[in-house]
Amino acid sequence: MDMNGSTEPCRYEKVYSMQFANLGEDLQELKERVARLEAVLARGVLLLVANLTGVVVMLVRQMVSS
Repeated sequence: MDMNGSTEPCRYEKVYSMQFANLGEDLQELKERVARLEAVLARGVLLLVANLTGVVVMLVRQMVSS
């Protein structure tokens, strides 16, 4: 029973529930995209660190051999 004393369901209830379900799906898709982005960024950072380490090692070797 609603505020007006009617027992009829809201005529927009189906639309709202469908929109809510779609919102849940959209949020799940967004979560998956963020997870993939985090993985790509983590790989990029690891490659950057590996390259910087290689440069440092190369510079140290050049300084030692000079």
